[in-house]
Amino acid sequence: MFISRSVVLVAALAALPAAAHEFWISPQDYRAEVGQVVKAELLVGSDMAGQAFPWLKRNTAEARMISDNWKIDITGREGDLPALSFTPQEEGLHRVIFHAQPSFVIFDKPETFPHYLEYEGLDWVLAAHKARGLPEVDFGEMYTRNARALVQVGPATPDQLDAPTGMPFELVALQNPYVEGTEAIDVRLTWNEEPQPDEQVAIFVKAPGGTAPKDVTRKLVKTGADGVAHIVLDAAGEYMLSSVHMEPLEGNVAAVWQSHWATLNFRVGE
Repeated sequence: MFISRSVVLVAALAALPAAAHEFWISPQDYRAEVGQVVKAELLVGSDMAGQAFPWLKRNTAEARMISDNWKIDITGREGDLPALSFTPQEEGLHRVIFHAQPSFVIFDKPETFPHYLEYEGLDWVLAAHKARGLPEVDFGEMYTRNARALVQVGPATPDQLDAPTGMPFELVALQNPYVEGTEAIDVRLTWNEEPQPDEQVAIFVKAPGGTAPKDVTRKLVKTGADGVAHIVLDAAGEYMLSSVHMEPLEGNVAAVWQSHWATLNFRVGE
């Protein structure tokens, strides 16, 4: 049973940029207590409507839970659903991360690549693609996922902060979104620890008790010169921030572009 389900989900993940847009961590409990088992799903899909992805060691570059004084590698049994599980040992803001192994997609329809680039705010890539003399179809892209989620354990205080985890492409919150009365936070987008200016960040919000994609909104913001984007927390629900970084690949027989996808999830007002 696990084998067949895993095969289906691996196939779904392999088609991501053409058929879906995000890969994210969704904890069952965004707020927890010390000693409580926290389970989190890995989801793949669009507009926060996702299919659960199981724990598969071969697809995992890194999976960790990090707090101020505690860090563990998250592991599981092949096919585990939910994929991630940990038990916090201290209060504070906990970072759950999943860095996936690279995957590939082949673009076999001429409209798919331009639509995907427009959606992700990567219009410059299409011009560069044409300038490189690359074809409209039958070319490949390699992509990797850098997913993060914030789980608050115990009471939230302003000094409990997010921090970089060392993944190549990251969205890092500069304030704690769980502190009562917080109306906005800033997030810094980094590539290899360097701030990324003028990049699109999509803000998805799923209303409490809502069903995706029906009850999901999407807004777009841009990072400033310092790589920081301002995120207004004007609605209760589950938030997902998403951004995509693209680089050309030369001399790779399987792919001509490499994309890196960053997501950051947390919950507000629940």
